[in-house]
Amino acid sequence: MKVFKILLLAAISFSLLGCASAQTNRRKAAQKSKPKSTKPMNDKTIAKPVSGEIKIIAEGFYGTVETPFIFAARSAETYEQLRKLVENLPPASEIDFTKAAVVAAFAGTRNTGGYSVAIQRTADKISVEVVEPPKDAITTDALTQPFVVALVPIDEGKTLPLEASVNWKNAMQNYKITSGEFKSSGGFAGRLKKINAEGTIGVLSFGDYISLAFNLSGKGTDANLRLTETASGVMKNGKIDLARLNAGSFAEGPKPPLKVSGTMTGDAISLMFDSLPSRVADGFQVSGKIEAVKIK
Repeated sequence: MKVFKILLLAAISFSLLGCASAQTNRRKAAQKSKPKSTKPMNDKTIAKPVSGEIKIIAEGFYGTVETPFIFAARSAETYEQLRKLVENLPPASEIDFTKAAVVAAFAGTRNTGGYSVAIQRTADKISVEVVEPPKDAITTDALTQPFVVALVPIDEGKTLPLEASVNWKNAMQNYKITSGEFKSSGGFAGRLKKINAEGTIGVLSFGDYISLAFNLSGKGTDANLRLTETASGVMKNGKIDLARLNAGSFAEGPKPPLKVSGTMTGDAISLMFDSLPSRVADGFQVSGKIEAVKIK
């Protein structure tokens, strides 16, 4: 009888241990499968990229942006707006915006896992692409929102030449310039130049955030002048505010960046351009205004 009791107690003990082990394994599996919105690449400060090297500072598969969107930050003010879209980004104090820009690319919602976003430097542009999983890959059966945030070395006096793949081009709304005029003045001789502008503006938006891809050129004898730049900022109640835009060759150097403000109503965009305060004496100042309508 005593032997039977001992055997019964032993069996009960093994059963309880098995249940506890199973519960522990289930908890571990659940923790592993829990989605993470952001994968910070550095716990402390971000390392400065070497010349020409693009450095990833955050990436993930479960972001907060559900539609294709690109955000370019070339100032601390604009970067703080980006930090509201992506958590765990390093503070603006760790980035020298005179030597680098921050580009964030959001692929939008995908039906499965396995997708990612790549930001790479080509010969003369910064390309943004969606990387699809291999056809034979085993992917998670869940909605994902892949994204990446990269530190792109670029001098503050140069334009940021972004080239986005069809994923973002299909989501972009395009506007054609119907009227545009810029004035560039300054230099030792106090020269004044007027430029009639033409071209297009591509628009990507998400919530209160907007990115404008300018592809402008001068008319007539000024056809060789270009303003090709992607700038991001906020748009609330139809009012657009971009903290920084490079003036391209619409002004001679040295030139300060531009601040852009305006409105988007219905199928029309109206924008005003004004130079930010210059740190260089006898530099050039630029002002301008453009009107554009949506291409249907």
